[in-house]
Amino acid sequence: MNRNPSLESLISLLDDEDEHVAVSAMAELLDREQELGEVLAELQESDDALARRRAHQLQAAITLRRRRREFAAKLDAPKVDLIDGLIDVHLQWYDNDSRPGLVRLWEDFRTEARRFPQRTLENLSYFMRKSGFSAMAETTLHPEYYCIGPVLENGVGAGSLLAGIILEIADPAFRIKLVRVMGEFALYDGDGRLLLPGRNFQVCAAPGIEHCDFWDRRMLLRFASTTLFAAAVNSDSFRYILTIAQALSGTEGDESLDYMPYPYYPADDEPEEPENSEAN
Repeated sequence: MNRNPSLESLISLLDDEDEHVAVSAMAELLDREQELGEVLAELQESDDALARRRAHQLQAAITLRRRRREFAAKLDAPKVDLIDGLIDVHLQWYDNDSRPGLVRLWEDFRTEARRFPQRTLENLSYFMRKSGFSAMAETTLHPEYYCIGPVLENGVGAGSLLAGIILEIADPAFRIKLVRVMGEFALYDGDGRLLLPGRNFQVCAAPGIEHCDFWDRRMLLRFASTTLFAAAVNSDSFRYILTIAQALSGTEGDESLDYMPYPYYPADDEPEEPENSEAN
């Protein structure tokens, strides 16, 4: 197979003993992702353990970039599949998890939900309470409350995520709407009634449609992602701050994050010289 000489040269550096040399080569290869083709798959089967490990690292980085691009595209699309989007949100944080595994988890849950009628707010409230779900306040910045995997497995999640799940298990003929009322997420049935996940799935009269802020699915996905971003900042998690910021902005590479302060933007890496300093 004839390869571009410059590409071949970069590939040859993957087994370099100098970590800095290999990392620089990997960074350049990431910028030439479209040229790699089957080369990367071959490298992952290499007899050279060092080249093989770095090829796997390169593939992991490419996979994360692809996920970010796909998620950013969904946020800009006219229509979005909410569960597919929530799985994307989950994978921005738990990036080693399996998408097929999360899909199976959702399908199992939805199959269980369909064993019961989901045509009224009372139906939905009963099912969620019977299934042991409970809502946490949106101000509780725990990432697992905004990731669909642990929410379905543990039955504990942010009210916003639980509202989104309810929206998806409701009978399609029952056209409920996702709303935010005085800071709380709820489902509105169109007849002046609300289902409030944050109040143990209570069904009550709405305070008036003028108080209801109607949300679409993309808004919920952005909310979950920005809350994860806030959780990453709160925990000073460098890796997740960059990952989620790039997913939300639809950008790649450090140069696109120049609006962020040090240490998240390398351009600010070198401290400024103090004024009137004297050489020792």
